[in-house]
Amino acid sequence: MSYNVDNWKTKELVDLVIPVASLFKHERSDWHPRKERHDDGSFSFSIMEGCYINGTIDPVDHRDLCESLRVTHIQASGEGSGTALHWIIEPALADSRGKLVASRVWEGGDSIDRLTVIDGVVSSEPIEI
Repeated sequence: MSYNVDNWKTKELVDLVIPVASLFKHERSDWHPRKERHDDGSFSFSIMEGCYINGTIDPVDHRDLCESLRVTHIQASGEGSGTALHWIIEPALADSRGKLVASRVWEGGDSIDRLTVIDGVVSSEPIEI
């Protein structure tokens, strides 16, 4: 049983870009996100019910032949969120460029932390509200 996030609040999201392939590198393909294209050309990558990353896909960069997701919204909470974070989202964030700061409340307030990602460096620190 995973330890899950009850509440996620994105505090800062600045030019966050994730290689799309990084969302699919975990060996457990049953945990890979579902990719959905919307009518406006944007995409959603969702895992379980409460974990998703939305954005637009930049054209393939011919230097590394990889599509990049320009993130417009990210959310990771609910059932399975702990596993999704550790197996899929945080490893993908380690391959990212840009900045993300989010506050997370774990399992009914057992712990509260701040997730910070700056150009692929992922860290978290306990915080109080």
